[in-house]
Amino acid sequence: MSLKITFTPDSRRDIGSGYEKAWEAGRIDLANLSTTDLRYEFFEYPVDFTVDGHAFLSAARPPLIDIMFSLGHSMKSLRTVGAAKIDFTENTYVIQLQLVGDQVQFTSTRRGVPTPHPSCPFDEYVSEARSFITTGVEYLEHHYPALARNPAMSSLRELADI
Repeated sequence: MSLKITFTPDSRRDIGSGYEKAWEAGRIDLANLSTTDLRYEFFEYPVDFTVDGHAFLSAARPPLIDIMFSLGHSMKSLRTVGAAKIDFTENTYVIQLQLVGDQVQFTSTRRGVPTPHPSCPFDEYVSEARSFITTGVEYLEHHYPALARNPAMSSLRELADI
């Protein structure tokens, strides 16, 4: 397998800094938080994203729900227009994906991406992205059952066809 996308949960960054007091006081209902809040303020876990041994993300801490949505949308975009990007609100870094034949080629806005560009079969990308989303949804809903009632989680399941 030439593609690996994983996350490592740790509870020290489950709740965004602006929500800590409300969380401790029991005023946060994860079932009713907006998708935007969940995508940008919660569950910041180390994520590793490597292709052909090249680390596009190495222990970066993006919000898990945001990266899951980005992966879900990238699968759809690759199918429809043959290109996609994974970007991050907290910085200007972008991972670009291009479908070339049955291969997904990866580049980024950071220097140091080898030539030829790291790539993997499209089916492998879809399988790994779906697995990442499935694992993330299952983990979050197991540890935070109220999330299962949040429409954002249903949207993630639809994006990943799970």
